[in-house]
Amino acid sequence: MSNLKLDFDQDTINEIARKLYNKTGAVKSLPGELDLNFLIKTDSRDYILKIASKEKCEIEFLNFQNNILNHLEGGDPTLLLPEIILGIDGKQINELKIEGNNYYVRLLTWLPGELWSDAKEHTPGLLKDLGKKAGYLTGLLNNFEDPFPIKRKFDWDVSQTSWTKPHQNLFKSQKKNYIDHFYKGFKSIESQLANCRKSIVHNDINDNNIIIQPNNEKVIGFIDFGDATYTATINDLAICVTYAIMQKEQLLEAALEVIKGYHASFPLKENELELLYWLVGARLVISLTKSEINAKSEPENKYHQVSTAAAWELIENWYHIKPYLAGELFKDACGYRTSKKYLRFQKFCNSTNLELSDLFETKRSTSFKYLNIDISTDSISSLQDTKDKRKIAKRLKEHWKENAENIIYGGYNEVRPELIREENRIKTLRGDFWSNLLLGVQFWYFRKFNVCALIPGKIVELNETRKICIIENSFGKNGKFYTIYRNLMFEPSLVIHGEIEKGDIIGKHKSKEKEAFILQLSLHHPNEVHPITHCLDREKRVFNQVFPDPIFLFKQHKIQDPGLDNEALFSERKAYLGKSLSLSYEEPLKIVRGDGAYLIDDKGRKYLDMVNNVAHVGHEHPEIVKAGKKQMEMLNTNSRYLHENIVTFAKKLLETFPKELSVVHFVNSGSEANELAIRMAKSYTAQKDFIAVEVGYHGNTNACIDISSYKFDGKGGKGAPEHTQIVPLPDLFRGKYRGEHTGSQYAAHIKEAIENIHEKNRKPAAFICESIISCGGQIELPKGYLKLAYKYTRDAGGVCIADEVQVGCGRIGTHFWGFQEHNVVPDIVTIGKPLGNGHPLAAVVCTAEIANAFANGMEYFNTFGGNPVSCAIGKKVLEVIENENLQQNASEMGSYLKAQLKVLQKQFPIIGDVRGKGLFLGFELNDKKKNPLPHAADSLVNRMKERGVLMSTDGPDNNVLKLKPPIIINRDQIDYFLHHLSIVLQTSNLNAS
Repeated sequence: MSNLKLDFDQDTINEIARKLYNKTGAVKSLPGELDLNFLIKTDSRDYILKIASKEKCEIEFLNFQNNILNHLEGGDPTLLLPEIILGIDGKQINELKIEGNNYYVRLLTWLPGELWSDAKEHTPGLLKDLGKKAGYLTGLLNNFEDPFPIKRKFDWDVSQTSWTKPHQNLFKSQKKNYIDHFYKGFKSIESQLANCRKSIVHNDINDNNIIIQPNNEKVIGFIDFGDATYTATINDLAICVTYAIMQKEQLLEAALEVIKGYHASFPLKENELELLYWLVGARLVISLTKSEINAKSEPENKYHQVSTAAAWELIENWYHIKPYLAGELFKDACGYRTSKKYLRFQKFCNSTNLELSDLFETKRSTSFKYLNIDISTDSISSLQDTKDKRKIAKRLKEHWKENAENIIYGGYNEVRPELIREENRIKTLRGDFWSNLLLGVQFWYFRKFNVCALIPGKIVELNETRKICIIENSFGKNGKFYTIYRNLMFEPSLVIHGEIEKGDIIGKHKSKEKEAFILQLSLHHPNEVHPITHCLDREKRVFNQVFPDPIFLFKQHKIQDPGLDNEALFSERKAYLGKSLSLSYEEPLKIVRGDGAYLIDDKGRKYLDMVNNVAHVGHEHPEIVKAGKKQMEMLNTNSRYLHENIVTFAKKLLETFPKELSVVHFVNSGSEANELAIRMAKSYTAQKDFIAVEVGYHGNTNACIDISSYKFDGKGGKGAPEHTQIVPLPDLFRGKYRGEHTGSQYAAHIKEAIENIHEKNRKPAAFICESIISCGGQIELPKGYLKLAYKYTRDAGGVCIADEVQVGCGRIGTHFWGFQEHNVVPDIVTIGKPLGNGHPLAAVVCTAEIANAFANGMEYFNTFGGNPVSCAIGKKVLEVIENENLQQNASEMGSYLKAQLKVLQKQFPIIGDVRGKGLFLGFELNDKKKNPLPHAADSLVNRMKERGVLMSTDGPDNNVLKLKPPIIINRDQIDYFLHHLSIVLQTSNLNAS
């Protein structure tokens, strides 16, 4: 009940603060239940003035709060806490009389920062830090003693939830059911709670009492010790969890982060964690009961209803979580990882003499063969096939025949590709994951068979529609476990609660049944833990103990070794591969499959690929795969034989070019393409000098390195060779000349380079430039630059090479080739990555004059360049771009993405520049003075990877985020990227990285 009814204006509060504390400033009223609270902002620092009615507030209670604050002494750099400001007369509590009423007045320091309730995003890191700081506070108070709360009867003490029972008549219908459910749950654990550790705790770590650092994942302080009390210590965590998970979809995930952080600071006991689910419910019961009582007694006081709607939403969602499962997840988060029942069950399994043949009744004698169809294996190589039950069945039938028609089995703990579908997508605080870890064993036998009971038991669930039968079995002393049979036509004689003997037929599985027969075990009654067939990989430890591997029952059958784990794979990679090879990300990914705009790791998580422009039309595009496979089955040889593929592909490719560019040479990579272009230029001009752009990269051969400033000016490089002239990077944002109208200024450096060559009595062979400079940081060339560059080069007798290795094939949207945007026609164009969609394929397109000059008698032969398979793939890539309107998609999606990045740029000044065309974009991270922030860019890349988005950095300072996704990317995928980018930008404090 509110303590005060009086209204105090700003002048009155200032007068009180001046008279008692010699403080004045701007005043703002704040909410409170027992106090009137006012923020006073002075020139030196901020304070909170607290006024309590002497009639309704005990001085012992205020002394108790002050004793806590004195004990804590304002906290420390790890955790800020309020400090008591003494009055002019040296008192911690001052007495004041206003209009005949007596009040207690206190002044505390105000903690700078942002309230938890005002934060837009509560990331896993922030939730964990909340737990960590809450646990730290519990530790600080653990040795604090005060007699006041021990004798106090306090409604907000979770241990005293029983007081709410007489008020349950205030609730109606389903709301009453929720209240009753959690009240009974509390009563069921009340005696256990009484035996838990006790201490004085904050008791009200709610969203308005938590102070966080803006734009960061750090809790910096706690306020308001008005609800502090002596109670079971675990209650403090229960309250903290309750408010931390409020208004979140991912309740358990959010709770687990808080619990992990709390446990790191204040180690929790296993018996406390077993009660935590019910204690959260009990806190909600108290809160909602209080709100209902106050709503009737003080309907005008909105403070009492501030979180009621959110609390009702939470209690409903918490109600649908199984208490046992929550408890097991809580214990697992704190390192209590093996349940006693699971250990007993393992001992029981070691004593059984069951054989897999006990499970089946078949007309023909058969054996068993293990088959791994985990996402990492090639048992079903096409991810597209896993999306079609008929195709899966067809492929498995092939395996069955290859294995002499023995029963094939497997699946437990496998990450299954067929489960990576929309209905199994789980939105988490870290982005999207897929529930795809199988928790049962599947059996395939493409003939009719019967399934028999393994152990005597009693049927506890039978559902013919869902094709599930659950039998309760006994083990050890009073132990129960449950055998779960799925995807059978059950025997008509089966009835609920009916007894089953070993060997009794449970049901039949027909040869045409699309779903495999699945056997599962559970250590819990289905009412306690609902049977599921798959879970998230991160839940594996807990669910493996809830649903143990059925193969445990059959001693003679062992699951094959899954192979190297990622740590071992990383070690062997370092041992056997060149030391100059690098891996992306702080924690490298093991990628095992591709799917359109996604890459998929060995845990079955799909990562939105925002950087891999090699997979131009999407990873493992089915039409590309089909074209390559079809030709590979017929022929793959060199180009010294007549074959239609090389001609049809060449004609299809040349249709995309201006008529002047009429001759094609096929090679295997962008490096080979640029190497050949260099040879052609030298042959045509009889010169050796090349002009290239600063921070340009053109390939990894000797000749390409010699014209790649990105390499020879970087680590391990030795500077520009004798015959290479480097001109400044035409960066309009941070370059030598800035702004849109600088093309002629940058182009003048090409004329200067030509003059330098002339001074050595030589002429230029070529000017080479990417149409958008990639390693330089996705730099768009200024208007007029390329036109002038080509003019100066040609006037001096050189040729012009357009490097389209990364930017070509429709990626910029407005044109098929990047040079076309500048209204120029190169003499030579080099193409690489996009042309083969991941297959090693590249090309050099040039004028007839250059081609003829190159054909000087020395044969150019490339063993694999222009082979039938590569040409079939390249032709199909061009067809897919055309048939699926992907150039148009690159234009539309690129324009949308760039526009949204510019919106984010206005919100987050760290984004200094957004640039690029179509789906060849980049944005740069800088401080206020345009200084590059490479550590921030690196941090952003790794944070985005954690959220399921793959990015990479570029630019001379590695502060540019490059965006070159497959050009099939759609609006939903771009929105996913933007959503998580926004979260990272607003929570990661990248300027401090």
